[in-house]
Amino acid sequence: MSTYGTLLKTLINFSGSKLSTVAEEVGYDVSYISKWCNKAKLPAAKMAPNINRTLAAHFASEILKHEDLSSFSKVFSVDVNIDSLESTIYNLLKDSYNQSINDASVDQTNKAVYQTRVLSLANDVHEFFNHELIETILSYDEPLEVLCTLDICRYLSDNVEDATSHVVPNHDINVKIGLNTERFFSDTKTNLTQFYYFLNAHVHISFDFYDDCLMNSLNTIIIKDHMAILCALDQYNRIQTAVVITDPEKVNQIYIRTLPAYRNSNLLLHATDSDEFYQHGYRTDFYARDNYQILLTRGFEYLLPVECWESITRTARERDQDEFMAQLVAQLQITWEEIFEKNTLDFYVLKSSLLKYMEDGEIIFADIVYNMTPEERKLHIEKVLDITKINQKINFHVIDEELLPNVQHLLNISVFNNRKKLFLKIPGRYHRKVGPRFYSVLSDQFIRETSQYLDDIKNSSFCLNFDAEGIQKFYDKYGSLICRMIDLSPLKQTNL
Repeated sequence: MSTYGTLLKTLINFSGSKLSTVAEEVGYDVSYISKWCNKAKLPAAKMAPNINRTLAAHFASEILKHEDLSSFSKVFSVDVNIDSLESTIYNLLKDSYNQSINDASVDQTNKAVYQTRVLSLANDVHEFFNHELIETILSYDEPLEVLCTLDICRYLSDNVEDATSHVVPNHDINVKIGLNTERFFSDTKTNLTQFYYFLNAHVHISFDFYDDCLMNSLNTIIIKDHMAILCALDQYNRIQTAVVITDPEKVNQIYIRTLPAYRNSNLLLHATDSDEFYQHGYRTDFYARDNYQILLTRGFEYLLPVECWESITRTARERDQDEFMAQLVAQLQITWEEIFEKNTLDFYVLKSSLLKYMEDGEIIFADIVYNMTPEERKLHIEKVLDITKINQKINFHVIDEELLPNVQHLLNISVFNNRKKLFLKIPGRYHRKVGPRFYSVLSDQFIRETSQYLDDIKNSSFCLNFDAEGIQKFYDKYGSLICRMIDLSPLKQTNL
């Protein structure tokens, strides 16, 4: 349907009318008629019916005078005769006017929505970043890409008990964010701890971390296609004022200008999905080395007995319909048998994770969620005892979370390190299936510092260390109790 202005201009031209004549007919100045035609203005709503009736009578008279009825029907795609011409023109004008009024209303609404906001009061800034922004992100029903040029170090808090995000979206959210490496590694132990807690607190969001050398003065947060926030910081790097822009055109202009600050050469940690992680040979290369440090927060999928391999392969192939994963399991069986017989391995496991594994037998093997049967769990324990006798370079370090108050909810992401390559695995995403399940660490400095940090954990008060002899003594003392716990545990029938 034509806009009111377009239709009016077409009727004037078709009927051969002059603007001055039309103006005289409706009793308005010529400038008003010109603005109506050019869509700069519309007749007032209460006057529109009378104006349209007058215009319809005038145009009908002119068309009939020039005997253009047949041409009118073709040009305006209507079936019309002499008696219905005036009412047809009136209805055309009325419908176009109503449509243009609605369009104008939508435009006004959009202008209000896209109006730039300036947050200058401390309460307004706090309310926006702690409540409104979170609610806005959750309100979108689509994957989101966010650019944040603010240094991640400013979000790492010593108050870890408060480090819990309530953002639980039903869509992927990827945040590209800066990290000031000089500041971060100036206090490695504290910042690595807080960084790990931060990832766990925001486990439903995927992050790509970049060295912030190209972005540390931009102070911009952008939700692509939706919102740009320009921040002014005080001397303590706190947000003092913020300008919020929601016009999509302006937002994406800012996005395009900001994106070059995120160079691949400056990428430190990268959220990655399973296809990218496995098919580019990362896992194969990871297990081609020695001197492993592995922190497991869900079950214990290593040192499995041969009786389990076929069941896991069948689960991948029949339940998950994943032939690639089934073949990967077969390859890992061969690879791991060699690794575990002669390589140095430090396994870090949570006490609560071990207890839960005895109860439900859940492991996440590669990308396969598998529940070991009670019998398989007992065989697993026997395999661990047997292999540690063969390879006494395997050690276990049990982390007692009860000695780490207020952070039990922030110990969920597993860590896999061989001092040359390091990746993280997010077990919770295998149940929610939102977002990538891994982080690949690309920074050599990050890997070195993490390796040292894990070595230092062995000497912590919350860590119990077991070598081959120690683990056998522990089982001799508590083995019957462990077996009874396994026998009493319910089996989750989730594999097939």
